[in-house]
Amino acid sequence: MKKAASSILLLLLVPALIMAQSNVNPDISLIGTFNTYTNFNKDSPDYNNLNFALPSMELLVEGNLNPYSKAAAVLSYEESFLIEELYAQVLRGLPLDIQVKAGKYLVPFGKINTLHPHAWPFLERPLFQQIYFGRDGFNDIGVDLSFILPTGVVFTSLELGIYKGDAIGKSEAVNPKEQESIRALRGKSPVFEGRLGSFFNPGHFSNIEAGISASYGIHSRNLFSIPGNNISPFETRSLYYTYLGADFKYRYKPDEYTALTIQGEGLWNHRDVARFHITGQLRQDVKGTINTWGSFLSLDYQFLKMFSSGAKYDFTYGLPGDIPTEFTLSNDDINKTHGISGWFAYYPVEGTLALRLELQHLIFDVPSYISRKNDTKLTLQLLFSLGPHKAHPF
Repeated sequence: MKKAASSILLLLLVPALIMAQSNVNPDISLIGTFNTYTNFNKDSPDYNNLNFALPSMELLVEGNLNPYSKAAAVLSYEESFLIEELYAQVLRGLPLDIQVKAGKYLVPFGKINTLHPHAWPFLERPLFQQIYFGRDGFNDIGVDLSFILPTGVVFTSLELGIYKGDAIGKSEAVNPKEQESIRALRGKSPVFEGRLGSFFNPGHFSNIEAGISASYGIHSRNLFSIPGNNISPFETRSLYYTYLGADFKYRYKPDEYTALTIQGEGLWNHRDVARFHITGQLRQDVKGTINTWGSFLSLDYQFLKMFSSGAKYDFTYGLPGDIPTEFTLSNDDINKTHGISGWFAYYPVEGTLALRLELQHLIFDVPSYISRKNDTKLTLQLLFSLGPHKAHPF
């Protein structure tokens, strides 16, 4: 009788233990990406070849810590392993419904920057983000406060953050993967960022999200010559930047099989830069100011639920892939790049597998003394997702 009672008690406890375990264990997801591509620029080493890029992956671990907070970690691999994100977030329980996020994560400057590449409708990061944020986007260590503003039927949020500044340094450092290179460039000064965003539904089948963003801080420290000072002919000066951004996204989805998405973002860059004047045979270093900008506009059309096709136009000052110096990339006010992209995608089962084909043509607007030919690249991508990470579509 006691054995029977013990067995019944065990059968009753096992489901409860399993339920408790499932509530504690985090969700684990894996996203893999395989790219093959060719280039139509005769000067490119990839010209007219079928090139296979090293596969990349993202391993996401996320879950609730308690009823008030959650945590997440994203480990990525692309030529080497990297902690892409590692943060904790307080979602509720604070006064005025304030949310707090701290750690390393994608900074909310615009919308595209907060998404991982597998969630973009296109394959390549917008050109202006490559110039002003670096290859990996605005990804930094810091803390962010988020507030929900009382704006009635329009959902409005305000985010304010302070960050280490590594992402700003990576767009300019000689070796952006080395902390010492970034520290030597800009010191340890933090940078500041904020975004004001609104979301509303103009109709039963459509929604609009729009926002403005800003970031400010020191991007580098440089030595400048002091005319007439023979004792200490140089002094170190801080060079500041100001980024102002705007973004919008319109989505029309009349049914489960069809959707039209129009999206755009832009960034204005006001920046102190190091320049020089030649007087006779002497070079004099001076502090100057530049104003540059970049933007993109994209359209993506989903049809028959499993297919999508779209196009994107990019513009930015600077040349993507250029060697970081005090005159290139985010410090470049001479060279310009235009980009035109088109893509076709097949999603046999949404959120698990994708096959995407993209053609990108880059047009370089450079002075005659710079040799930079236009570039055309065709990329075929296979993307898969394992696990419960289905918060956003590919």
